[in-house]
Amino acid sequence: MKKLFLLFSFCITLLATGFAQRKTDELAIRAVLEGHSLACLDADVEKAVSYYAHSPYVATAFSEPGYQRGYDAVAAAYRKEFANAQKSPDKLTTKAYRYRIVGNVAFVTYIETYTKPDGTISTSHKAGYLEKENSRWRLIGNFWIPEKAP
Repeated sequence: MKKLFLLFSFCITLLATGFAQRKTDELAIRAVLEGHSLACLDADVEKAVSYYAHSPYVATAFSEPGYQRGYDAVAAAYRKEFANAQKSPDKLTTKAYRYRIVGNVAFVTYIETYTKPDGTISTSHKAGYLEKENSRWRLIGNFWIPEKAP
């Protein structure tokens, strides 16, 4: 009976540890995704780019300047896009996160809503691919599609 109790206790501990790690990863991933978006709103290109992994397989796509692959190309595109940009007064909210975490790789879909000071709202559907580098989550893919008004 004692062995059965110890086995049961061990299994519960493993499950609790796994759940806690998943929640920790989800919170860290969300911080990366939201931090990147807030850096873009602040027109802080260096901070925005700092959320990406330094890798040749990094990719991003947005309306302008299009699809970029490789860290250097992504960083150059951000610098070009934000060359004359100013901090945005828009407020960011996020929702509907769906995580798929497998080891050191994650795929996340979510919705971002931007509210302008006049109350105008725009929404984007986003997909982020992340990789854990030295215990830190980094973007390796960042894609979004603006939601069209009905």
